[in-house]
Amino acid sequence: MSAKKILLVDDDENILTVLKMRLELMGLQVTSCDNPIDAIEIFKQGDFDLVLTDQRMDGLKGVELLAKIKKIAPYIPVIIMTAYGKIDDAVVSMKEGAFSYLEKPVDAKELKDIIQRAVEISKIEERVGVERELWGKVISRIGAGLVIMDTNGNIKWANKSAYDLMNLMEQLGTPRLPFDEELIKNLVGKGAKGNTEYHDKERGKWFLIATAKRPEGDDVAALILDITELKHAQELLLDQQRLEGIVEMAGAVAHEFSQPLQAILLNCELLRSSASLMDKKPLSRLEKQVEYLGELVHKLTDITRYAKKDYPGTQGIIDIQKAAKG
Repeated sequence: MSAKKILLVDDDENILTVLKMRLELMGLQVTSCDNPIDAIEIFKQGDFDLVLTDQRMDGLKGVELLAKIKKIAPYIPVIIMTAYGKIDDAVVSMKEGAFSYLEKPVDAKELKDIIQRAVEISKIEERVGVERELWGKVISRIGAGLVIMDTNGNIKWANKSAYDLMNLMEQLGTPRLPFDEELIKNLVGKGAKGNTEYHDKERGKWFLIATAKRPEGDDVAALILDITELKHAQELLLDQQRLEGIVEMAGAVAHEFSQPLQAILLNCELLRSSASLMDKKPLSRLEKQVEYLGELVHKLTDITRYAKKDYPGTQGIIDIQKAAKG
């Protein structure tokens, strides 16, 4: 056992001296105190791994000292010693959060085993508690709701973000998520684990729901995130990609039209200059129509140059005349 710092509290100086010697022989660093009220200040100043205290003391009972220490350092284990046969004291101390209790006279081996186990477990609990608090802050900052449900889909616990996100305060009589019953059934189903996107049509919102079984028991934890803005952004991106496809197609059409139109215009010029052609009015009309087609090709080309930046036409079919004026 590595050297751990123990705060030993007992108003009986003889017992205090004997216990201190036993603990030091175990390789522990011991600070002893015969006054439970003074012990509180000593605890605040020291960096203790464990508190070992008697239950029946003048000024402050062991269980009362336990409560004060837990307020200062909730993860520090407290072991309470009781007189032989005082089971009531042991029950009360355990309910108040004592790691364990020992009956006097204390058995040295039992004391050593309990201290070692208490220190090891308390370190694990502290680490888990710190991580839980950290993740709680992270979840709150991103606005995610965290909900714990039983196997029937009833809410057992929810963080503040979940209440705000899902308007759970309006459902005091029905402690369930405001989702389809079929979805809730799937979320809490046997082996439920994974991600689900849910569209709340009534409120016009999208939610991403990640679920997992809790390690202890059958409860299901659900992490809920409002992804409405993300879904809108995806839709806008999809619209942009569709428009880009139309623009590319328009450019290809303009290219395909361009060469035949140039050939037709050239032949029109040749026919106009031919002396054998007496009436040239139909030819002029044909030439005007071809020139109009040439303008459309030019406008399609213009669209491909700027439509990706800011298309000024309609949201449906491309208005070539309007777009080309941009």
